[in-house]
Amino acid sequence: MYTSKAAFIEEYEREGQLTLNCLRELTDDSLEQAVSEQDRTLGEIAWHITQSVGGFASLTGESFEGARFTPDSAPDSAEEIADIYEKTYKSVVASYQNSLSDDNLSDEVDMFGTKMQKGALLQAANLHQVHHRGQMTVLMRQAGLHVPSIYGPSRDDK
Repeated sequence: MYTSKAAFIEEYEREGQLTLNCLRELTDDSLEQAVSEQDRTLGEIAWHITQSVGGFASLTGESFEGARFTPDSAPDSAEEIADIYEKTYKSVVASYQNSLSDDNLSDEVDMFGTKMQKGALLQAANLHQVHHRGQMTVLMRQAGLHVPSIYGPSRDDK
C-alpha cells in the first residue's frame, strides 16, 4: 500500500510510460491476436488497460478527461487506443498530483463493494496495469511485434 504521494506518483508515472511504450508498438493487424478463442485479444487487453486507468481513478473520486470503465467497444485502430491511453493517463496523473496527499492515502474508498484505503486501491491500480501489460507482451511476441524493454532489456533491444 502506498503511504506517500511521491512514491505513488513516481511508480505510477514509470509504469504508465512502460505501458504506453508497449501500446505504441501495436499494429492494427495485431489487435486480433489471442491465445485462444476463449481469451481476450491483444486489442481487448489494450483497451481494458486504457479504460482501467480512468476506471480506478473514478473509484478514488478523481476528475479527469478520458476513458473509464464502460461497455464501449475498443477502437479499431492501435494508434487510437494508444492516444486515448496517453490522454487519459496524463489527465489522471494531473488529477492525482492535485488531489492526493500523504494524509488522504489512508482515507477509505470503495472498490466494487470492498472498503479499502486509497493507498491500497492505488497499488491495486498499478498492479492491475502491470498484470495486463504482461499478458499483452506475450501476445505481442506471438504477433511478431517488437517487445520494448520493461524492467531490463528485451531480446528485441539487444
